Amino acid sequence: MTLRLDMFLKKTHLLKRRELARELCDEGVVRVNGIPRKASFELKVGDELLFPVYNRILKVRVLDIPAGSVPKTSQWSMVEILEEKRMPVDFGPGEDPTIPRPKTPTEH
Repeated sequence: MTLRLDMFLKKTHLLKRRELARELCDEGVVRVNGIPRKASFELKVGDELLFPVYNRILKVRVLDIPAGSVPKTSQWSMVEILEEKRMPVDFGPGEDPTIPRPKTPTEH
């Protein structure tokens, strides 16, 4: 049994939206077995995925292909987490996200 890459990411709740999965695939940041793949790539059991999720990079192995909807409580039965890396948040020099930015003056 196989399932499209974007559908798998959405159905297993690894990404919230299928459109986001498609965008990440189009940008070439979703890898299946080390190779960037399109959203239409057919996944099968045993494939390894590497993709960014917010400020992390997840590497997971596909354990099962869902036939229908997957309850959020069962999402981790579909994949095995092989590796999880935190990506450093890169702010510009002197930028602190907790401090509000000054408003730019407007011309009248």
